[in-house]
Amino acid sequence: MTGDSSDVAVLLRATPLLSAAAQATVTRLARESRRRTLARDQILFLAGSRATSVFAVASGSLRVFASGPGGAEPTLAILGAGDLVGELGVIDGVPRSTSVGALQRSEVVEVPGRAFLDAYRADPAIAQRLVTLLSGRMRSINDGFTDLASLDLGGRLAKFVLAEAERRNTDVFKLSLTQAQLGQLLGGARQTVNQVMQGLERAELVRMEGRTVRVLDREGLRLRSLTPGGKFS
Repeated sequence: MTGDSSDVAVLLRATPLLSAAAQATVTRLARESRRRTLARDQILFLAGSRATSVFAVASGSLRVFASGPGGAEPTLAILGAGDLVGELGVIDGVPRSTSVGALQRSEVVEVPGRAFLDAYRADPAIAQRLVTLLSGRMRSINDGFTDLASLDLGGRLAKFVLAEAERRNTDVFKLSLTQAQLGQLLGGARQTVNQVMQGLERAELVRMEGRTVRVLDREGLRLRSLTPGGKFS
C-alpha cells in the first residue's frame, strides 16, 4: 500500500460504517479512492443527481440541505470529520434525495460507488453496521421532532451548542452555520436565533465573540436543553 492510500485507509477506518470492516476491505477501498478538497460553499452533490460515489469527511464541515419554496435551502444536518455521506444512494440506486455543500474549506475522501457496493456485498460487517447506523439516524430524526414539539428555541439552541462542544471536544469553537442556517436547522427565524443566543449569554451559559462560541457552563446548557416550553430571555 502506498503512503497516500495508507493515509486514506486510516481516514476510512475512522468512519463508523467502516470501523468494523475487514482490513482487506478497507485497503481495497483506499486504493480506489481519492482525496478531494472543497472550497467554502462548494457543492459536493445536488439532490436529484445520480449517486456514483460515497464520501468520507476528512476535515472541515459539510451541510446537508434541501431545496424549499422560493429558493429556500433549509439545513437538515451538519457533517464533520469521520462522517460518511452518500452511501444510501449508492446502495439502493435511487437519485440523491438531498444536497451537500461545504461550510468551510474541507477535505473528503471520494470512494467510487462500484467499489463501495462491492465491499458492502462482500463484507457482512458493513451491512450489519449500516443497520445500526440507520437505527441511530431514525432515533435522531425522532428526537428532532420531539424537540420541536417539547422545547422552545432556547432549549434547542442550548442542545445544539452543547452537542457541538462535545463533538469538537472543546469549549471554544467557531460556528460553521450562519444564524439564518442555524435557524433553519433549529426551526426559528434568524432574528429570533440572535435574541435567544443573547439570552444564553445573559444566563452566563455561553459568551459570543463574533461567530466564536465560548461555552461557560456545560451543565447549565444541559439543564437548559431539558427545559420544555416557555420563552427564554
